[in-house]
This record gives sequence, structure tokens and C-alpha cells, in this order.
Amino acid sequence: MQDGTFLRICDYIFVLRPLILIPAWSLYLIGAGEAIRRSSQSAALFPSPRVFICLTAILITAYLLNQIFDRESDERNRKCFYLSQGIFGVRTLLVLSLGFYLVASFTFRRLDEPHRIPLIAALILSLTYSLPPFRLCARPFLDLLANAVGFGGIAFILGYGLFFNDLMESAQLSLPYVLLVAATFLHTTVLDVEGDRETGKISTSVRIGIGPSKLVALVLHGFAVAAAISWSTTLAIVITATTLPFTAYALKSTDRRMSSVQAQAATLIVTLGAVLLWPVYIAILLPLVILSRYYHQRRFGIIYPGLRKNS
Repeated sequence: MQDGTFLRICDYIFVLRPLILIPAWSLYLIGAGEAIRRSSQSAALFPSPRVFICLTAILITAYLLNQIFDRESDERNRKCFYLSQGIFGVRTLLVLSLGFYLVASFTFRRLDEPHRIPLIAALILSLTYSLPPFRLCARPFLDLLANAVGFGGIAFILGYGLFFNDLMESAQLSLPYVLLVAATFLHTTVLDVEGDRETGKISTSVRIGIGPSKLVALVLHGFAVAAAISWSTTLAIVITATTLPFTAYALKSTDRRMSSVQAQAATLIVTLGAVLLWPVYIAILLPLVILSRYYHQRRFGIIYPGLRKNS
């Protein structure tokens, strides 16, 4: 296969933004692992591939729509180059988003009733996050809430509900992750403040400023540790406690790149927690990360995931 053809295939893979699926995937798996630990059921090789596919299709639909409706701010923030560099057109992304919406709908109809409730919530958030007139991504504090609940709450609750059908308990156990995701999300918006402000996108960090955003992130992260200790969930304690120093250092540092370090550290440690519970997960992650490094360097001249421009 010629290199150009291979890169074109990779275009269709990475326009779906699979690497930012990893936090939701990981928290889904952590929720399933936590439920197995508390129940008498034996662990499967991988928890409900059908539910996993449905969740993935819903999130991909959201990411494609976000690229369409956030294309101006993404261009200013030098990310998601697919539209700005003409690799894909808006029509193509709309067709892809519709296709993944249909995949999600087809899979959804074959799921049991308890699994449908969090997936409906995920779909509502996915559509209202970017689509006007809702545009939660451009509404201060609602953007924060949508990300925290969507990634930290719904994904965990969905995994937990596969083995232990107790919505209130799963919501309680998800709280440390909801707060951790909220803290991490604030650091991702810190990185985009200038571009968002220039295009009129009012994120939480645009509204309250960079310094206050980092401070709020640290407070939320501290509450995440406290919640994990309160619910006596060992894995949540380890994850929130080991990521806390990154959030604290990002507040102290004047280097904006430390917000990127915080986000990547949180993602990495949550992912390692999921791999510990479900070792087969590494078979999805490792090829994806390796391919991503190759593809982004060849296509855009950047190291991704990474912090610096490839010279």
C-alpha cells in the first residue's frame, strides 16, 4: 500500500478523534470493574462490547459535530486541522456523524432497558454540546458540567450498570471521577482561552480567567480525593491522589503547557487504572497510540500525543 493511500485511510480514522475517546472508555471500564468487585459475578474478558460500541458511536457523533460547529475556534487554537486544511469538507463530516448516529441507534435497540438510560443521557449531551441553539460548549459552567457528567459520570454509571443495577450507588461512586474530569476539563479550556475569546466562544475559562480556572480546578480535584476517601474506593483514591500534584503544580506554574501536562497525566493514570482491571484493553490502546504518533507526525508535523511542535 502506498504511503499516500495509508495516510488517507488514517485521515478517516483520526478525524473521529479516537484518542479523546480514551477517558470515556477508561471510566466505562473502571465502572464495570468496580461493580464486579462489589458483586458476586465473575469478570468477562471485556464488559459488553455492544454497550461499548454504542457509547463509542454516540461520542464520535458528538466529536464530529463539534469539529463542524467549532471549526473557527479550533483553527485559532491550532487543533483539529481536518476542515481548516481541506482534508475533509463539512458535508463529509455531517455524513460521517449521521452514519455513527445510525450505528448508535441500531445498537441501542438491542440493549436491555437499564443500559438505555445512561446512553440516552449521553446522546442528549452529545447533541446539545455543540449544536445551536444549546451550544453548551460555549456556555460558561454548563460546558464544565456537561464534560464532568458526560465523561466522569455517565461513562462510569454505564459500566457499573452492566453488573450491578443500582443507579444511586453508581452515581455516588462516580463522584470522584466527575470531579476529576471537571478539574481536568478546566485545564483543557485554559489552553484555548485566546482562540475561544477571539471567536466569541465563552468557555468557563474565558469567563472567569486563567488563574481562577486553575484555582477552581485544584479545589475540585481536592474534593475528588475527599469523595474517593469517603466512599472507600481504593482505585479512585489512588487515581485522584496521584494526579493531584499535577493539578497543584499547574496552578503554581506560569507555563501554560503545564495545563496540557495535567490533562495528559490525568488521562494516563485513569487509563492505567482501566488496564489494571481489564488487561485486554491494552490491545486497543497500544496500536492506536503508535499509529497516532506516526500519522500526526507525517500528516501535520506534530507529535501527538505530545507537547511540542515537531521540528
